Amino acid sequence: MKAFCISHVKDVDGLGSAALVTAAIGAEVALSDYDDLLENLARVPSETEKFVLCDLGADNANIGKFLDGLKRIAEHAEVTYIDHHYMTPQTVEELRRSGIRLVHNTKECSSVLAFEEFKESLPQRASLVALLGAVTDYMDDSPTARKLMERADRQFVLLEATMLAYALSKKGSSDDFPMRIVSQLAKMKYPHEILGVPKLAFDQLEDVKKLSEEVKKKGRKMGRLAYMITSQHSTGNVAKLLVGAFDVPLGVAMKEKRAGWYEVSLRSTSECKIHLGRTIDRIANRLGGKGGGHRNAAGCSLPASKAKTMLSELSTKV
Repeated sequence: MKAFCISHVKDVDGLGSAALVTAAIGAEVALSDYDDLLENLARVPSETEKFVLCDLGADNANIGKFLDGLKRIAEHAEVTYIDHHYMTPQTVEELRRSGIRLVHNTKECSSVLAFEEFKESLPQRASLVALLGAVTDYMDDSPTARKLMERADRQFVLLEATMLAYALSKKGSSDDFPMRIVSQLAKMKYPHEILGVPKLAFDQLEDVKKLSEEVKKKGRKMGRLAYMITSQHSTGNVAKLLVGAFDVPLGVAMKEKRAGWYEVSLRSTSECKIHLGRTIDRIANRLGGKGGGHRNAAGCSLPASKAKTMLSELSTKV
């Protein structure tokens, strides 16, 4: 059986999900971000018999084309969609009506869901890969992840997860590095055993130390949020640092991904009462972009000319 998997390229949860699918069913992998997801769905080989999509939430801006892409694949392949982002009841119903197996739970990360889906075909060490995604997605207190963590050395897991996340922050923009991580995790390598990961993580530690000072100088406060334009690969790190530097419940980091367009990451504390994913989805769609995510961690892409409007609307809501 020819198996194919598309998973999120930007974080450990997406890479871990792809690694688990690869280890379980021998899938060929393509990594994708939201901007090129529709194109990657169109490239799934016609001879594929089993297709798995992981950690790429369906956003409202492209929901029609997204569903059409999955339905086309479902004409020749068994399709499983593993995700933990918010979906409307209408999207859930449409997916299931199309014969797509939906593995969806907003309370667990995608790598934990993938582990649960394929655990009968996975070695025991695969639970660590699931926990790497849970820790780095701040979801290790979820019901399933908590049970997995009870059977592991917590400090070991936290160190391995942070090391991998920092290495990805340092070199995630390199085309081959995320795929190398998937390949090595699929072979059940510990992150510290993967060539280059410890050194990259240490280098990123130094970068974060410097960046924590930089955000204090270059960041700006608007009401109860702080924002900054950055060139860092991991805008999520910058957003989180802004929260601490300015003692606000919401940090917003923006990076020019292509001419005239910003990639935006948002991170919030428990003081922030809005659901970031749903809120930025609505704002970005209205401003000609697209977005989504979780309650306290989300992102979007939108025209740079609309950034001030986005910040103003977010500030008002917070």
